[in-house]
Amino acid sequence: MRVYLFIALIAAVVTFIATPPIRLLAIKVGAIGQIRARDMHTTPTPRMGGVAMLIGFAVALCFARSAPWISRVFPRSDNQSWIILAGAAMICALGVCDDIWDLDWMLKMSGQILIAVFVSWKGVQIVSLPWGTTLITASPSLSMAITALLIVTSINAVNFVDGLDGLAAGIVAIGGLAFATYSYILSRSQPSFASMATLLDVILVGVCIGFLIHNWHPA
Repeated sequence: MRVYLFIALIAAVVTFIATPPIRLLAIKVGAIGQIRARDMHTTPTPRMGGVAMLIGFAVALCFARSAPWISRVFPRSDNQSWIILAGAAMICALGVCDDIWDLDWMLKMSGQILIAVFVSWKGVQIVSLPWGTTLITASPSLSMAITALLIVTSINAVNFVDGLDGLAAGIVAIGGLAFATYSYILSRSQPSFASMATLLDVILVGVCIGFLIHNWHPA
């Protein structure tokens, strides 16, 4: 547990440090969010905060790969962590393009679907589904489709609820904490408590907290 907390702290600190220079970069390139009808703030706000969060996520993940206890979740033959990081980087790049040029919603959705399909096609998939008190194994094509659908749905669910300072990052941090707790409890039944799911969740919580310090009202 202490290793997880330390990795979350690294993610939070790196994100906190990276946010101010990214904010200045956003102002320089014109990535300024105009006031929308559902926004509560009254002044335009710099965007591109996801870039700072991606930096915090990448640094924490790379540190975890070298940490003795947690590194066991990174087998040499398994590239899941790099696929997830690549997917996050591509989604972040799409978001930056939207922040600067305000992309059409159909173009954004198409990009999200392509990235989600890439991540699921490369092996990051939901391989079983609950059915009553048992689990059923889905076919590879169905697993890929369900995974891609859930990724795109999650992205847009967060986008749709955003509109208050710290709302999106706060909701994701709470959800990440709940998932981290659940996956950690499940991993305690294994010989090793180390779990990729728990690791990714605590890093996600860390980057959200590091960003929230800057994004809390008034952002």
